[in-house]
Amino acid sequence: MPSDRTIRWSALGFALLFALVVVLGYIPGLNAPIHHHHAGADPGEHMLLGQYTISLLDDVTHGLTALVLLAAAAHSARMSRLALTIFGWYYAVDAAIFLITGFLQRSPLGSNLTLNLPHVILSTIMLSLAYRGRANVPSLAHP
Repeated sequence: MPSDRTIRWSALGFALLFALVVVLGYIPGLNAPIHHHHAGADPGEHMLLGQYTISLLDDVTHGLTALVLLAAAAHSARMSRLALTIFGWYYAVDAAIFLITGFLQRSPLGSNLTLNLPHVILSTIMLSLAYRGRANVPSLAHP
């Protein structure tokens, strides 16, 4: 099981990562606005690193994630583990919804996977940290 120190530092690391994602969205050289004459473009949307469409809702979600993880890391390992669990599941479900939606809308498989890969990776790491070594989590291995 990861130590309490590891859990707290991990929560802090994820807090900084999510804050960085928000900040990067406002550096003009790293993203571009989506032109509003394109169908479906909302005010405030931009293309982060030319790859990811980021909306104001995404910025708020990533920003709140960063703040909660920061507060949890400052408070305790228990709160950090809880925050990693909550946001790990949130981003896992988010990735699953958008992967399935992309499949149903017949989006190209490569671009659908690339678009959702960050949330898949982040949620996998967060949940692994939160659950690894926990005595009350059932094992998949059979005796």
